[in-house]
Amino acid sequence: MRNLLAFTAAVVLTVAGLGWYLGWYRVHSAPATDGHHNVNIDFNTDKITEDIHRAEKKILDQASEHLQPAKDKTDKRADNSTNGAANLVPPR
Repeated sequence: MRNLLAFTAAVVLTVAGLGWYLGWYRVHSAPATDGHHNVNIDFNTDKITEDIHRAEKKILDQASEHLQPAKDKTDKRADNSTNGAANLVPPR
């Protein structure tokens, strides 16, 4: 249970740090009336959505690059075979 809590804390801190670095949110602090302190958090949902779509596109592009050579090899094997029949050559 303690490991799960530590992992969850690590994920939350990583996402919070990455979000701050990428400009997903800003924290503004200003003095308020009667000695109070006012803290505002502004989330940039357009930037978050744009970054997520850009990451999805990059992941799909890289996956297709890695899958394309395997598909080409499979296509070549299919072209070389004749409907599953064995190509036997008699010895000379």
